[in-house]
Amino acid sequence: MRARVNGVDLFFDVHGSSLRAEGEGLVEKPVVIALHGGPGFDHSAFVPWLLPLADATQVICVDHRGNGRSSRPPV
Repeated sequence: MRARVNGVDLFFDVHGSSLRAEGEGLVEKPVVIALHGGPGFDHSAFVPWLLPLADATQVICVDHRGNGRSSRPPV
């Protein structure tokens, strides 16, 4: 998925639902926003480590501006 923020397209993946069934209704699950480390990387390296959290939370993995599949800011 992509979101345009201040002229830059940020790439992100969403793992897990934002809701879970409880009794006869739905309850919101906590959200984890995962940001990768230094420049030149993307979030793909730690997705396997975070996927188990998707049962209890919604995990959103974001590529920083100019990294991974996010676009670069204008010079």
